[in-house]
Amino acid sequence: MTKLSCPFCYNAIKRRSELFFLCRGKPTATRPACRPEPDEARRNLTGFAEPTLPAFEAVTENLMLPRNRAQCPHCLGETTTRACPHCHTALPMEFGTDASPMVAMVGARGTGKTVYLTVLAEELQKPKIRKEFRASVRTIGDGQDGFGAQTQWVRQNIRQVYRDRKLFEATAQAIGGRKEPVVLEWRGEHTGLLGRRKFRTNYLSFYDTAGEDLSTDGQTYNLHYLSAADYLILLLDPFQLPEVQRLLRLPPAATRHSIDGEPPIGVLHRITDALKRGDHWNGRQITVPIAVAFAKMDAYYRHVDETHPLRRTRRRPGGYDSTAGRTIHEQMAALLNQWGGAEIDDHLRGHYRSYQYFAVSALGAEPDYENNMVDPRGVRPDRVEEPLLWLMHQGGLVPRAST
Repeated sequence: MTKLSCPFCYNAIKRRSELFFLCRGKPTATRPACRPEPDEARRNLTGFAEPTLPAFEAVTENLMLPRNRAQCPHCLGETTTRACPHCHTALPMEFGTDASPMVAMVGARGTGKTVYLTVLAEELQKPKIRKEFRASVRTIGDGQDGFGAQTQWVRQNIRQVYRDRKLFEATAQAIGGRKEPVVLEWRGEHTGLLGRRKFRTNYLSFYDTAGEDLSTDGQTYNLHYLSAADYLILLLDPFQLPEVQRLLRLPPAATRHSIDGEPPIGVLHRITDALKRGDHWNGRQITVPIAVAFAKMDAYYRHVDETHPLRRTRRRPGGYDSTAGRTIHEQMAALLNQWGGAEIDDHLRGHYRSYQYFAVSALGAEPDYENNMVDPRGVRPDRVEEPLLWLMHQGGLVPRAST
């Protein structure tokens, strides 16, 4: 059975027939239209506090055959818009027909999570990915209740980084452990039984957590999305390792968050402790796959020539390239030891069933740290999609690249 969780509040949904409906606010011949009002369930679970039209449960005789439309019990208007039964957020029409994995993105303050997520969202929607995977990718939100805020957030961020070439201030903390995630719709072509080609629609929900949300054990355990996530992307900042700071001779502005912040192993310990309190811990290992992405690697590349395996190795198109991925993983494991981060590798090997290292650069070149500006040549991302492709391959959502 396909695992279902709401991409907005991360609560489990046993079956698609449990989905609520959302009134569309249209008047009928006998009653006036419903008016938007604050929804306490939605505010408590997602942080979305704006007025919204009422959600309701539709009565159906057969739970295994959900109805596609329902009548609002308040205004008697007809609607086909589905909603989460927990947070009452509107859901796309195709939600629940295929897997919709939750991707938690975690990392300490200053690792560049917001920049990485912004660039990833933009790159996934470009023709290169669309042609390579015969897929269309978009942030969902246009014209649908409750989606507009995060869709607008992504667009504003893309304009700020790509057009205005400005970086971001620190991400705001989650209020009560809740804020809205970014949800991408990935609709791709797959080969099914007997070689038949069909399209599947998957919804990828990304939750970008601020470093402060991982600063204490109490806050970490309150982050509900960690235990609900199907996949994890752990973004690590190599600038937080003292050996890297000495090697790269970074300007003070580049390490203003790194020097005073908690070291990567401390953040990793907190994440592991939180996951042990949920369903991902089987008593021996943590079962959720974790892609460990080392950010800002463009700063390291200027210290090695183009023949270095990290610069030379490139993935084959068409899926996840396990050969290239293994090379990058081994190179990063070796660098970790050189950089004084061997305890990170020891911890992952001792606690996680499935993990892999990645070297990424969201910007492609070092920014002007003092003025918080992107390199004048613009954004030139390197390997930002590879952690996600590996995770999607683990779940059977993308194939292995052909040899």
